Amino acid sequence: MGRIKRLWPWLACAAAVFSISGNSFASSLKITTFNLRWYGLGGEISGQRTDEYRDPFIKEFLSTKYINTDIFLFQEVIDTERLGQLMDGLGHHCVSYRHEQFNHQHLMICLKKSLDIVPEKGDDDFTYSLLENRPFLRPALYGKVIDRYSKQPLIHLVGLHLKAGPDGISERLEQVNNLNKRVLEYREANLPVVIAGDLNTYRNTRYEDKESDLVVLGEAFNTINVTRRTSDYDYTYRNGGSGNVFDHFYVSNTVETKYVEIWRACSGSSRNTKRLENLSWYQRFISDHCPVSLRVDIQ
Repeated sequence: MGRIKRLWPWLACAAAVFSISGNSFASSLKITTFNLRWYGLGGEISGQRTDEYRDPFIKEFLSTKYINTDIFLFQEVIDTERLGQLMDGLGHHCVSYRHEQFNHQHLMICLKKSLDIVPEKGDDDFTYSLLENRPFLRPALYGKVIDRYSKQPLIHLVGLHLKAGPDGISERLEQVNNLNKRVLEYREANLPVVIAGDLNTYRNTRYEDKESDLVVLGEAFNTINVTRRTSDYDYTYRNGGSGNVFDHFYVSNTVETKYVEIWRACSGSSRNTKRLENLSWYQRFISDHCPVSLRVDIQ
């Protein structure tokens, strides 16, 4: 035991050097956006804090299927402290915000401990109000992701949970336009911009003769040179037998992305599939949204 104690400082130093070196040459980041459906209330709007039962199942899901995710963007988090503790056990640290509404659906960003996030230029926190006259709508949660050891900036990251409902496209468009103005103020030309989250996009709505929310919001995002990297058709949300494509990534036009993945439970499943892939089980014990992931080239 004495020899181990004497060797430990050297091993710790070596591990730190290896970690710094490894991060310095990382070529990509895996990012996952995930709406956790009223997390902290047991998945129900009418729930109480004592009703949340999903922690062991969410922990199993994330630790086995998303162990290599560098950054999570969560939506619908009522109990931020509880989720922060769960993610700390999985090797991630998190940022969020306080809100005066008791059952506010917070956003959270959780990063591997080799990464950090700092406020953008001109900010002293991580939130940006997207509609000033609507204080109970969810703000953007954003910041600059850096390597924790070298302090090298990696990406500008924005998490969104836009106004819900098929008739809310006017508010969603205003939210995106206001975000775009802020991004243009702080964006650094050499850093990728990654915007992700639950955008509550509907395919059948109409707005000034456009085909869908994706067209309307896509044209707005074009003004800051980011493009959508997710599918028009693969469900990210399921409600019984119906579904929708709510969860998206928009990334700087000049940046390569790879391996867009949506957890397969949302594509539909037979009763004979494993439980994490079975839609009925998944909706009961995890969420009504499936995680969406991609890899962003940061070189």
